[in-house]
Amino acid sequence: MGWRGLPLRHPASVLVAGRPYSHATPSERHTSISMNPSRLLEQDKSSYPTLEAPCPYFGACGGCALQDLAYEHQLALKRTRVARALATLPSMPSFELIGLEDPWRYRNKAELTFGESNGRLTLGFHAARSFWRVVDLPDCLLLPRLAVEIVNGVRELAQATGLPVYHTRTHQGFFRSLIIRSGSVTGQVMACLVTSPGSREVMSRLAQDLRARHPNLTSVYWGITTRLADVAVPEELVHLEGAAHLDDQLGPFRLRLHPLSFLQPNSRQADRMYTYLCDSIRELPRGIAWDLYCGVGVVGFYLAKHVGRVYGIDVEPHHVELAGANAALNGLGNMEFRVGRVETLLLDRRSWLAEAKPDLVVVDPPRAGLHPHALSALLAARPMTIAYIACNVQSLARDLRVLLASFPRYQVRALRAFDMFPHTNHAETVALLTRRG
Repeated sequence: MGWRGLPLRHPASVLVAGRPYSHATPSERHTSISMNPSRLLEQDKSSYPTLEAPCPYFGACGGCALQDLAYEHQLALKRTRVARALATLPSMPSFELIGLEDPWRYRNKAELTFGESNGRLTLGFHAARSFWRVVDLPDCLLLPRLAVEIVNGVRELAQATGLPVYHTRTHQGFFRSLIIRSGSVTGQVMACLVTSPGSREVMSRLAQDLRARHPNLTSVYWGITTRLADVAVPEELVHLEGAAHLDDQLGPFRLRLHPLSFLQPNSRQADRMYTYLCDSIRELPRGIAWDLYCGVGVVGFYLAKHVGRVYGIDVEPHHVELAGANAALNGLGNMEFRVGRVETLLLDRRSWLAEAKPDLVVVDPPRAGLHPHALSALLAARPMTIAYIACNVQSLARDLRVLLASFPRYQVRALRAFDMFPHTNHAETVALLTRRG
């Protein structure tokens, strides 16, 4: 779930005032074209007084967009943006946006990029409005202090190897990105250096030196990729040093994670969000729940105590493997996980409806929202309740429009937003829908 802004899209795929571009009025179309997401955000921010951002890199770094607003104004701005995106949908309930008591150093995972400046290796986030420049960050106020110390150690040791940084324009070089993961409860830290193919001896020595400097660093992985794109998703993972997994806890559940595991980046808010979800479905019979895009199974863990059985689907085999292992770790025997694309597995409707006709379906899709085939399969399954967890309120609005207008008809019974990403322009939104007959 990205946090550096929305990708640019063709106007035909853009929602304007909650409607497809082709259905928008001329004035709405003009506004949508003349204002890209960053300009629209700046217009929204102009309604609030600004202050001096605590971070000296604010404005240059593309990681944060709202540090120059008081936190209560950030929450008000985000609530306005969510409400505006959903405003044209029929019969939408009022909603709260739940903030964080301490909106600093909350991120349990971050992906930083290696860069180069004046012949020296840099490590940080991409510069604002730039795919090429990297802002070197000796500190980030969203990351735990121990994670920042380890990031600085990685930078220094990588520089000492003399190996070059990977350049996305030339597709040459070695060091590409760093995935840093912190245990919110355990305090453990895991580092994964993502590089082009190279010497295992060099990387093993770097990992040993890094753990010698930082004894609290639980494990070090090496991610290897030949992909041309600047993404921190390696094709091969090599465990170099320390434990194979990072141990953590979310709410009452123990978790084992590896570098690529998906988990909401704000553990406190994630626990609140999933608890809210379970509190909202307590009146359901102890039936069948689907957890679509399940990741390592955390949503299903919360549901497992309230329903008879949970079926989880995720496209990543390593997610499903850890989901099963974590379910066993927590003594949850009423869960089953399957690997595959949601839209593909749900096409076999006879199998799903015969084995596991759902009473409740929870979807937590990527920013693009639900695939059309997944939407049609969801409607064919006719669950009594749908819980839609959205990191992109525009995709949520588009998919809700289908669910509210198709057969069977659904209505939005409850809505709540959570500030999962303080100081950025993103919020997580949960919509609870019930079937109308």
